[in-house]
Amino acid sequence: MRTHATAFTFTAFTPSLVDDARDRELAAGRAVVPADDGGRFPVRCCLRDVDRASEVVLLSMRPPTADSPYAADSPVYIHRHRCAGYRPDGSVPEVLRDRLLSLRAYTADHMLTGTAVEHGRALGSALDQLFTGDGTAYVFAHFAGPGCYACRVDRVAS
Repeated sequence: MRTHATAFTFTAFTPSLVDDARDRELAAGRAVVPADDGGRFPVRCCLRDVDRASEVVLLSMRPPTADSPYAADSPVYIHRHRCAGYRPDGSVPEVLRDRLLSLRAYTADHMLTGTAVEHGRALGSALDQLFTGDGTAYVFAHFAGPGCYACRVDRVAS
């Protein structure tokens, strides 16, 4: 359910990008099946939480962006096997709703314009503020505790 005035688009990693990373990292022995500690695993290919470690792998991926001083790989969970991907429905994705988030706003040239730390329940108002800044083109959401990349956020053109 949306509770803010501005509409946003949340973008997960594309299935082809995930497939390439999964294949490459599994072949290189760098993908890890996490310990099943009863926790939730925020999966970046469909922006859902998964309860079983056997369904995911942990690996490092770089969010799609141009080269800039801020471009960096991030540890992320993806499904062990291809999933249907993320289907936007106009609401805040499941993986963001109940977590503390670090938001990083960027220009079209991929330079930082602002940051915020906000709980997912207040995400809309934090994004509204970041997008009113100087030339903000998009925002990367990260999970504030571990600092892992979650997804990209764009403002819907009116």
